[in-house]
Amino acid sequence: MKRALLFAALLTMLSPLAMHTAQASSASITLAPGVTLHLGDRDRRGYYWDGGRWREPRWWNDRYSWNDRRWWRHEEWRRHQEWERERRWHQRDRDRRWEHQYRRDHHDRHDRHDHHGRDHHGHDHH
Repeated sequence: MKRALLFAALLTMLSPLAMHTAQASSASITLAPGVTLHLGDRDRRGYYWDGGRWREPRWWNDRYSWNDRRWWRHEEWRRHQEWERERRWHQRDRDRRWEHQYRRDHHDRHDRHDHHGRDHHGHDHH
């Protein structure tokens, strides 16, 4: 959005045709009466307008991918995956420590009874 507004402002300053007529919205830029450039438009080469420059069709696929319900830059997605892996590792580590502590406490509570049903005071619990 900022790029589109900056581009429209630049065109307003540089182009005598666009003087006092450039307007920008979230999806298009009106350069002059009857001349509108929409984000995502294609030129005769098949390049897409992204609000700042014309991009070849492969440009988006080379730099972005759709994962986890949104578009990610490839390096950003890799960082996100690494963060998720580390988060899951720490969660498994916490779970293992909790389970180990639970088993140790459980074992300590039940270790006070001998094999004949008597506790450590010699009382019979059968």
